[in-house]
Order: sequence, then C-alpha cells, then structure tokens
Amino acid sequence: MKVRFSFDEAAVKRRGYTLEAVHQTVKSLFAAHDLPCVSNGNTLSFQDKDHGDDFACMWDIILSLLRAEWFMDCAAACVWEDEGGEEDVLAQAGKVCGR
Repeated sequence: MKVRFSFDEAAVKRRGYTLEAVHQTVKSLFAAHDLPCVSNGNTLSFQDKDHGDDFACMWDIILSLLRAEWFMDCAAACVWEDEGGEEDVLAQAGKVCGR
C-alpha cells in the first residue's frame, strides 16, 4: 500500500505557509506511526511496512487530513495505491467527509 500527496504551491502560499512546512506536517503524521516517506520531492509518497495495522493507520491519517481545511485548500493530489490499483482520494473526499 502506498499513498501519494502533492500540493498546489500557490494555494500553500496564499494560506501563509511554505511548501516545506506543509511537507513536514504530513511527514510527521506518518512518522508518528513509523510509516516511511519513500519519495521526498514535489510529491510525497508513504508506504506501509507490512504490519497488521498499517492500513488502519494510513487511513486514519488520510481521513484526518481530508477533514482539515488547510489540507483541502492546498492539496493538488492524494492518490491511494494498492494491489487493486489506484484511487483519487481527493475526488472521493466529498463522499467521505461530507464536503
């Protein structure tokens, strides 16, 4: 399992943040659950470690981000990837979070 994030730099700046601060915030959420950042450029990518609770932890983080106004304003992409393929999580955010 993997999840990828990218952010709209102009939207990040409009909110008074830096891209680095946004990246660090997202990284810290995953690091708290020992889920590694495996791509650290313009797109952040996090991968499971084959632990039994990785799926639940990853989705808890994703759902908390989707509920955060700053994230929804700044996110350009959030894509979930597993053996079943890819899913555009932002496109589904309205169904999940009532937006």
